Amino acid sequence: MAAKSTTLTTLLRLFYVCSLVQYAVSQRPTTPDIRIPPISDNRTISIVNNCSFPVYPAVLTTNGTGPYTTGFYLPSKQSRNVWVGWDWSGRLWARTNCSFYLANSTTSVKIRDVVDNFTIPDGQKLAGNCLTGDCGSAIECQLSGLAPTTLAEFTMTGWMQQTFYDISLVDGYDLDMKITPFHDSPEKPRVNNTPICVASTTLSSALAGTDLYQNSLNESFSFNNIHRWCPRQNLLFTSQKGKQSVFPYPDDDDPTIGGGWTPCLSACAYTQSEWDCCTGKHDKAETCGPNLYSKRAKQVCGDAYSYAYDDYLSTFAVPSVKGEGFEVMFCPGGVSTNILKTLLGSGSSSGLQDLGRGLWVSFAVVLGLLPWFGLI
Repeated sequence: MAAKSTTLTTLLRLFYVCSLVQYAVSQRPTTPDIRIPPISDNRTISIVNNCSFPVYPAVLTTNGTGPYTTGFYLPSKQSRNVWVGWDWSGRLWARTNCSFYLANSTTSVKIRDVVDNFTIPDGQKLAGNCLTGDCGSAIECQLSGLAPTTLAEFTMTGWMQQTFYDISLVDGYDLDMKITPFHDSPEKPRVNNTPICVASTTLSSALAGTDLYQNSLNESFSFNNIHRWCPRQNLLFTSQKGKQSVFPYPDDDDPTIGGGWTPCLSACAYTQSEWDCCTGKHDKAETCGPNLYSKRAKQVCGDAYSYAYDDYLSTFAVPSVKGEGFEVMFCPGGVSTNILKTLLGSGSSSGLQDLGRGLWVSFAVVLGLLPWFGLI
């Protein structure tokens, strides 16, 4: 009996020790794999740099579960995926003409240039900035980018379980952009819910193949004079002659430039007035309308937000589905789309008929009913 009791005690002790070891192993910290971040029911955003120059994409979270990174280096013709939660809302943009370097933390003397994926040694700090979309001396942004920036904005799960998204020029314009929501796969995008904003000839190229399929093109500006849309006082730089930049100054008299581009400040970013920013006593649609900048921006990029209350001609929606993906492409090439205006129709002689059609399309977009009518 005593031998059995001793044996049982030994087994219980062994089981107890094994349990402790197993618990300790389970509690041991693990190195997270950034390729598969721990976000349940996530949504994928594929960020594509189709520009001929590198950019630093940045992501700002305004609500919900944000991505594993808020900024990184992306070479020309490369892409990178980020994942966000089903509850995420935020904005995404590209920083251009960036230069980052390590400097002495006390004297600020430059030590060496850096690009990405580096360790800051003791006694040093990260310094540098970007020409557009800058968020300070940081590769991973904690702040919104300085104007002017072309923005991709998302609310992954909004009203009626819809994902709402748009291209915004409310803060200004610096790069062309396209947002493509994937349906069953990247090879089957929702083509009629794919807004494209192309506002610079120097950053653009002709569309071809499937990219041209079912695009509702905005031809208010010809390819040869598209760079003239920005009001001259809103141009970010008074002159770029002799300065190295991906944004040449649009001077038609300079044969070495041939009508290039410089980023364009929105009216709000330029004047900061209540009228242009739709703030203060002008913080509602009845008291804030389009200005010269927003009217021209809407001409050249029909599907983009041009000012704060440009909602029903700028907001896109698709059903919020687990695993749904989106592609945000910089410098997509081609010409802008004007999808929502095309759905509204522009050939009617009756203003009331246009208004009624507009309200119907807005309602259908918000409720995600367009697939029912074969529109996406």
